[in-house]
Amino acid sequence: MTRPWYRRFPDNFIAGTAGLTLEEKGAYSLVLDLMYVRGGPIPDEPRYIAGVCNCSVRKWNAIRARLIQVGKITVVDGCLMNARAEKELENAAKDARELAENGAKGGNKTAENRTASSKTNSLGAAPVQHARATQLQYQDSVLEKAENGLEEPATEPLVDVNKYVDTQLYAACVALSPEKVPKFLDHKLFPLSLVTQAQAAIAAQPTSDEVH
Repeated sequence: MTRPWYRRFPDNFIAGTAGLTLEEKGAYSLVLDLMYVRGGPIPDEPRYIAGVCNCSVRKWNAIRARLIQVGKITVVDGCLMNARAEKELENAAKDARELAENGAKGGNKTAENRTASSKTNSLGAAPVQHARATQLQYQDSVLEKAENGLEEPATEPLVDVNKYVDTQLYAACVALSPEKVPKFLDHKLFPLSLVTQAQAAIAAQPTSDEVH
C-alpha cells in the first residue's frame, strides 16, 4: 500500500538519529521516504539509491553500512526495510479496512451518505492510484535494467526533482530533457547539469517588478 503522506514524529527522529552525521541522517530520511512511496521494503540497489541521494555509490555503501550497524535499516531477501515504517504501513492499512467496514454497517441515512461519499472519493482516486501503480512499474523497470547491467553507468550525479514540491523547476527540467518524460511521474531523477541549466533558465526569467 503506497502512501502519498505518512505520520512523522520529529522528536523521535531527532532522538533516534542523535549519533548519526548530517549526511547519514539525510540519506536515512530519503530511504524512509522511498519505503513509504513504495509501500514497503525497497530493492537494495546501490546505484539507484545513490542516485536518489545524489551521492556516489561508494558513499552510499558507507552510509548503508552505518545505518545497518546502528539498526536503522535491515536487509531481507535483497531489500532494505525499516521496522517502524513496516508498522506504520500496517496500521494505515488496518485503519483503511476499519473505515471501509464501518461504512458498510448500519442502515441509517448517515451511513448511506458516508457510503455515497466513499464511492465518489474512490472514483476520484482511481486515476491517481492508476498513475502511481504505473509509476512503480516504471521504477521497477529501471531497477531491473540496472540489476541486469542493461544501462550505462551514470556519468554524473542525479537530482530527484518533485513535480509538486519544485513545480517550476520540474517543468523547466522536463522542457530541457532530451528524452520524453512520462506524464504520470510525480518526480524524476534528472542529471545535475540539466537541473543547473533549468535553474539558470528560471533565474533569467523577468520578475513581476521587472515586467512593470
